[in-house]
Amino acid sequence: MELLNSLIEYDKQLLLFLHSKGSINWDNFWLFITNPINWIWLFLVIFFLGNKVLGLKKALIVSTCLTLSSLFALWLVTIIKNYVQRLRPINDTSINNSVRVLIEQNDFSFVSGHSTVSFTIAFLSFWILKRYYKFTYLFFLFPILFAYSRIYLAVHYPLDILVGMFLGFLISLVTYKIMSIYILKP
Repeated sequence: MELLNSLIEYDKQLLLFLHSKGSINWDNFWLFITNPINWIWLFLVIFFLGNKVLGLKKALIVSTCLTLSSLFALWLVTIIKNYVQRLRPINDTSINNSVRVLIEQNDFSFVSGHSTVSFTIAFLSFWILKRYYKFTYLFFLFPILFAYSRIYLAVHYPLDILVGMFLGFLISLVTYKIMSIYILKP
């Protein structure tokens, strides 16, 4: 239990350090980045790239699998959040006087849904398209920026982000293995 408490305290201190590097000049940028609507263009690019190499039928099936795995990720995140019930930094009275509140969120913090879903999409897109395109590693810019925006806005701790990233990796790995057998086979 002492190890867990030390980890939670370190997580809080790391958040405060990272959050303190923010400035009013960057607030609008990170508020823009954190909004999922502003990333629709990327999903259209991924679909276009998939359609180009896989054909329309397979691209639609792959897009459906991406959507279903993202919905599964959100469902799993909701279960974890409601079980763990960790307060968000902006709602945690032990540190919320030390953070700037830029958005209000009242649900729980652990684990980050933004991180989980965005890394699920990035890993799946990377694995599916890497044999066709050299630049697919750039897909990881999306979840990295998306996840960091949550720390910048003090709505998630770094550990929420890291566990979300790992969870997204696992969900995408299982989905990719299934897709490799039934959909992506040559």
